[in-house]
Amino acid sequence: METERNEADRRRRRSQLLLKQSFAELMREKGFTAMTIQDITDRADVHRGTFYAHFPDKFALLEQSIRDKFRQILERELPPDAGWNPEHLLMLVRIVLDHVRSLYGRCSPIDTVNPLFESSVRDELAELLQLWLQKLRADQADWTIHVDTMALMTSWSIFGAAVQWSKSYEDISVDEMTHRVVAVLTEGAGRFANNDKKM
Repeated sequence: METERNEADRRRRRSQLLLKQSFAELMREKGFTAMTIQDITDRADVHRGTFYAHFPDKFALLEQSIRDKFRQILERELPPDAGWNPEHLLMLVRIVLDHVRSLYGRCSPIDTVNPLFESSVRDELAELLQLWLQKLRADQADWTIHVDTMALMTSWSIFGAAVQWSKSYEDISVDEMTHRVVAVLTEGAGRFANNDKKM
């Protein structure tokens, strides 16, 4: 029974890998809009039913591919023990800035890929930040901020800054923008609130 389950899992992983590889090749050759599910299954040499066993449509496959790629970049660029501290935040923000700029340099603003790219990267970023913040919160019993809210807002802040910078602020270097974003995250509005109380 265990052997059969392992074999089924292995076949499932192999089919999913073939579909993702075929999808990546077709993205380079034809682009997302022109490719069909039939193109993907023909290239992967699997039945259409196999595709639908893994993904409801090609948008879901695109979303998964975007998240996989971004996750691989994070795993490659960040140390295994990365967490919420200035050094690792600098690294993370730099990664996001570079990644967003690389995509916006290749995709038209009206391309259907962009909204999925944005939500996929933001979601993956929020999940990573949630892990970092959960570890941090474990060390600070008096912390009253909800981790999921903090992770969500931080991911939007980093990603939003990256998108705006990649479109509008070419005169600001990636290093300068990285430091600006991290300063907001580590100092934030709290300093303004404290200054307001002193007035």
